Amino acid sequence: MLISSDFVAARHAALCAKAPQLRVVTDLADCDLAQIDALFTFKLLPGIASRLPNLKLVASVGAGADGVLAAGDIPTHVAVTRVVERGLGLSMAQYVAYQVLKRFRGFDAFEAQAREHQWQRAAIPDSRAHTVGLMGVGEIGSVVAEALTALGFNVVGWSRSGRAIANVAHVFSGAKELPTFLGMCDTLVCLLPFTVETNGLLNSEMLQQLKPGAYLVNAARGGIVKEAELLWLIQSGHLSGAALDVFATEPLPPNDPLWSHPQVVVTPHIAAQPSVAAAVEQFIENLSRVRSGQKPFHSVDRLIGY
Repeated sequence: MLISSDFVAARHAALCAKAPQLRVVTDLADCDLAQIDALFTFKLLPGIASRLPNLKLVASVGAGADGVLAAGDIPTHVAVTRVVERGLGLSMAQYVAYQVLKRFRGFDAFEAQAREHQWQRAAIPDSRAHTVGLMGVGEIGSVVAEALTALGFNVVGWSRSGRAIANVAHVFSGAKELPTFLGMCDTLVCLLPFTVETNGLLNSEMLQQLKPGAYLVNAARGGIVKEAELLWLIQSGHLSGAALDVFATEPLPPNDPLWSHPQVVVTPHIAAQPSVAAAVEQFIENLSRVRSGQKPFHSVDRLIGY
């Protein structure tokens, strides 16, 4: 198990407690490489998987597989998996709903008024006239859509496949339909996986196709959004602001202008994460499956990146 952060370390401790029969190593120098049949980590550097002749499984400890696929040298016969659980969708739905509602209802203004001991009411806007666009409507996106629909918002979606899902009025697909989708959005929520195709997808050209005054919530991966171009569009007035949980560089550097911009909300990649128990249990089950020649659960299609 390759320890790349405290996030992974917590899963290491749980794995050792849950499956004491497994020999779990954290340093390749301490073992015979031929004995290793699985890797469990969040970020995988090049030159590791290719050195393990009996490797059968590379499992991400998180919901995304981009951190392990970035290595680029996992043999084609080796299974790659990620963690999938409904609790992850619920956590994401809570985060997204909070950010959407905070902006939609103008709670920042009311909090500012309260600090000044001011009593000034405002009309409540009609959520049915506010379109929230979800980029990414898979397992997580479908739960987010359910929550936003229950709050009365008009929810539309965009995905690679464009498959219809419950609680989404219409799902657009592909590059051809992306401008139409963006042009409908009062709030854009990015839930896309990070892949070759989505890297830098939300640049100034794309973001300018949003409605004037639109708001962005990014709870997917930082590399999908061109941060400097986003900031320029906010400063120019085309976008009203953004809530960002993920960034191209994490932790976000202390001198980054996103920290201090009054129309930008910064949170430290806390929107959602799989539970420790789910990650460990799925790894143990999948390790057993690949050792017996079965296909593991939650396999990643390397061609599309998720």
